[in-house]
Amino acid sequence: MTLPMQIDLTEETGTSAMTVDIPVDASAAFVWDAVRDIYAVHKRLIPGAAVAVDQEPDTRIVTFADGMKATERILELNDDARRLVYQTTEGAPLTHHLGTQVVREDDTGVYLVWTTEFAPASLHDWATSLMNEFAELMKKTIDTAYASQL
Repeated sequence: MTLPMQIDLTEETGTSAMTVDIPVDASAAFVWDAVRDIYAVHKRLIPGAAVAVDQEPDTRIVTFADGMKATERILELNDDARRLVYQTTEGAPLTHHLGTQVVREDDTGVYLVWTTEFAPASLHDWATSLMNEFAELMKKTIDTAYASQL
């Protein structure tokens, strides 16, 4: 399954941005609880892809299954807007990375809206592949966890 993704490439700045609306079979409160648990991304959102998280004040260091580590500074954790904003400050093969996750609920259901902005844009294929893999894993993980509590 590949989730639909909106992609914007800005040639002048060499950045790319991608957004995917992940439809989830869970309540918005349940999804937000998983997203806002910032030091448990390896357990609650992308288990197996992320294998560990070290915690520092306002920062998490995520270790991925391939051994890569990414230091992510938490810029915003807004319960009212159900929004998490984080910036990778070191470790990834990117010169710029800004991620946003918002839990949205409307008449059609509940969505985890994930946007990532990154540079250089030359890593677009790599980033798109990774984002697709992680989005599908997030959906599966959230849906399974929610169903198991019913």
